[in-house]
Amino acid sequence: MVFFSAKSPHSPIASTKSTNKQRLVFLDALRALASIAIVLHHFALYAPLRDLAAPLIGPLLDWLMHNARATQVFFVVGGYVMARSMADKIWNLRQLRLFLLQRYCRLGIPYLVTMAFVLITYVFARGWLPDEVTGGQVTLRQLLAHFFFIQGIIGEENLSAGFWFICINFQLGLLYVTLLCLRDTARYRNCDISKVVAWGLAAFSLFYFNLDSTLENWALYFFPYFYMGIIINRAVQRKGPAKEFWLFLALIAAALSYEWRWRLAMAAVVGVIVYAAEKTGWGSRWPNSPLIARLGRVSYSLFLVHFPVLVLVATACVRLEWTSPEAALAGLITAFVLSIGAAAAFHRWVETPSIRIARTLTAPRQPSGTFCPQAT
Repeated sequence: MVFFSAKSPHSPIASTKSTNKQRLVFLDALRALASIAIVLHHFALYAPLRDLAAPLIGPLLDWLMHNARATQVFFVVGGYVMARSMADKIWNLRQLRLFLLQRYCRLGIPYLVTMAFVLITYVFARGWLPDEVTGGQVTLRQLLAHFFFIQGIIGEENLSAGFWFICINFQLGLLYVTLLCLRDTARYRNCDISKVVAWGLAAFSLFYFNLDSTLENWALYFFPYFYMGIIINRAVQRKGPAKEFWLFLALIAAALSYEWRWRLAMAAVVGVIVYAAEKTGWGSRWPNSPLIARLGRVSYSLFLVHFPVLVLVATACVRLEWTSPEAALAGLITAFVLSIGAAAAFHRWVETPSIRIARTLTAPRQPSGTFCPQAT
């Protein structure tokens, strides 16, 4: 969801506009690799195909189950991309409401279509796959919770692997636009209050909230990863040393010294890589691969559809009694290939129309001749 205002070619807004139109090919590559890692993680996690294939590739499946986790990549990249398209606009409560509607269209329509696909898939799979895969009987409360992205908050079971991430993503978008509204409506003596609040939230999360895994259904748990992307955007847009970026890395290093968290460490590494790629400009040129770019563009669709595809393939294998290790391995490979194909179709027929719907909604515009400064 990126919106631009037409300005003079010599204005700061025009400069931002041209920057935002650049293809972020390196970020596409990160999205592609992260989405594939998540698919492999889930394939290695859920029975029965992973158990049936274990005699052949058990060590590989165990490694993928424990190590192929990459949601922190999406949080850092998501923060950067969101700030890149939103930080230079004027925000107020009216724009906040419009943003929520846009965000629901962008994330929610594909998510709800996937939810319908998952429910149909479970009708085919129940009785053949373990309950930990298909879950219990779906309730009205559970469905309503999914409609409002609050199933984790109120203790309802997610209907599909990865749905929790969409909920957190929606919360993070709401939190960020709230900070932007605070920035544009509560300035005090040229001090950006939103930046003070954001740094406080990040520090609180790093040294308290993020230490309690029972709180991971709340955006604040992941806010430091996301906020790193926002800080990277500020650092990239400025000339000269990126003091705020290195200060934030120092804060993360202090948090890691206080208590080690590998996902936080990985987010820091991803942040440094994204900063280097975007600051030097090679992130818009490398890797110049149409296949990787395509995978990056359909990464959200792949994230959504791969689990129901896995469930369908696993159910077919069990029903047809193709349960040998070789057949299970073939089933995993088939599910992976079908997931890529389904993601491409889903992106074209579901995700792209949802983006178009979101773009028809009014976005906040920059007043002519003014520029909303990013806090130094």
